[in-house]
This record gives sequence, C-alpha cells and structure tokens, in this order.
Amino acid sequence: MTDNYLVTICTITYNQQEYIEDALKSILMQKTNFPFQVIISDDCSTDNTAQIIKKYEKMYPDKIKAFYNNQNIGAHQNYIFCLSQAKSKYLVVNEGDDYFLDPYKLQKQVDFLEKNPDYSICFHPVKIIYENSKKIRTYPKNTLFNHNFNFKTLLEHNFIQTNSAMYRWGFCDTNIKEVFPRDILPGDWYLHLLHAKTGKIKMLKSKMSAYRKHSGGIWFEKFKGQNNLVYGTKIINFHKAVWENITDKSEEYLNKVFLPVFKNISDIYYLNGNIDKLIELKNTFNDLFDKSLKTLTKKEIKRKKIFKYILISFIITFVLLILSLFFLFSTIF
Repeated sequence: MTDNYLVTICTITYNQQEYIEDALKSILMQKTNFPFQVIISDDCSTDNTAQIIKKYEKMYPDKIKAFYNNQNIGAHQNYIFCLSQAKSKYLVVNEGDDYFLDPYKLQKQVDFLEKNPDYSICFHPVKIIYENSKKIRTYPKNTLFNHNFNFKTLLEHNFIQTNSAMYRWGFCDTNIKEVFPRDILPGDWYLHLLHAKTGKIKMLKSKMSAYRKHSGGIWFEKFKGQNNLVYGTKIINFHKAVWENITDKSEEYLNKVFLPVFKNISDIYYLNGNIDKLIELKNTFNDLFDKSLKTLTKKEIKRKKIFKYILISFIITFVLLILSLFFLFSTIF
C-alpha cells in the first residue's frame, strides 16, 4: 500500500461479526475516480470479527490496511489510534456496525469539497435502523434541511451522524493524539467541532448511509435516559474540553451549555444515590461545581418568581371571572 490516497475511511471494530461484512462491502462498492483506502483497527474482538477482516484484507490488499490490538484498549483509544493512521486529504469514519447506502457517496462528497475549499465538513442525512424492529427514521429530520448548519449551531447540538461526515482532514501533518482529549463522549462530535472551527459546513440532501441502533451500541434506545448516569463523567469531560479548547473558554458556552449539563448530571448522580461519583465531580471540578450551583440556583429562583406571578395572575383572573358570573346571574334572577 502507498500513501497516495485521496480519501481514508477509518473503521473501528469490537465483536461486530454480525455487521462488519456489510460495512466492508458497502465501502468496497464505492465508485470513484480517485483512490481510497480503509484503515481498520480491531480492539481484540473475542468473536469472528478479526477473521472476517483478515479475509477481506487478503482479498483487497491495495485498499484495506488492518490493525489488530493484542489487548482491549477501549473504543475511545482505539478510535484515536485509527484516526492517527490517516494521512489523506479527506477522511470518513464508518464504525464496524454501520454502512454506506449510495455507491457514489464518497465521489459526491469529494466533488463538493474539491469545488468549495472554504468548507471543512460535508455531511448528509442517514437512515437509522433499529435492531429487532421495523422502526426506521431519518436523521436529521427533513424539517431541518433548511436549518442553518454552522459552527455555532453545532456547539449547541450534534446534528451530524458519524458516518455521514467527510472531513477536509486537518491532521495530515500533525498527530491527532496530541490534540484529542482522553476519556470523552461523544468523540465524533468533538471531531466535528475541531473541523467546523476551521471552515464551513455543508449538508447534501441525499440519504447516503445507514446507522444501526442495537443492544451492543452505547446509544441504543433502551438505554435512553441512562447515558448521563452511566457516562456522565465522560460527557462532562467532553463539554469541558470543548469549552477550553474549542471555544477558548467562552462565557456564553459555559453558561448556556456546559453548566446546565454539569448541573443535570450532578442531580442525576444525587437522585440515584451515586455519592461516590458526586464526590469525584466535586474533587475534580471544584470551582465549576460551586459555580454551577450558584449560577443555576439564581436561574431557578428567577423561574420560581415568574411561576409565582403567573399563578397569582391566574388566581386573580379566576376570582374576577367567578365574581362577574355571580353578578351576572344576580342581575338576571
């Protein structure tokens, strides 16, 4: 293999024998007028995932470059390692349980980025498929197609699904390991932001890839509402890294996004009796812990005052209505 590839598709795997073949076939079916490569890093799978990868690596030695970890290092570290191997102009991340739908996906995204050098990310809607269910939906929703997709809105909400994005890869000459934080979730959102900070974002309207939601995934539907409880510290680490490294400690991001998330996760730990995690947050983020309580307490007091005024107004209106009806009936009868 050489380094003369225009696009790299980074794929991380762990125990995905049911899905990895679909992922590889969808990548290899891509029709392009440029060379591309697949870099796969398997995190010491205990099923047949590695054997399936080796089969395809042998069949397509000019396209597939695989790494096999001798011990499990975790999804996040495996993700950063895989990214660090890429040196092409453009990059796509497709995890081992997802796949492409359109054989011209890579070509369409490259065509746009080649013609528009001021854009650093090109993405598209995806089909979300739920395991053991007929439920299928599109993300982002069609109603958001005319939404203003830019750096500011991306700070507030992650509207880019992982394998829909193509990046104008910003780490050909530098090692992404030096800038990518450890122990954060979600990692793909951080990667979006790193690139959105340097250029504009474009959404193509074709639905060109699929994202599976299944019981082996972190964001599976049955875990909805539990992610903050299970991964709360990692999510806080993500927002802290964004605040410090991406927004240069923006007061707006701190007050509108970071502190509310911090307070919400702290409350969840408290309500679920996770005192050890609460103490860990206090010890790790002492100043932030105190500031979040003070800032949000003021907001809560303000909300309570507003609610009080609304309630009083409602009572007065209700009383006046009753009195009006009483006088009306008194006049009639």
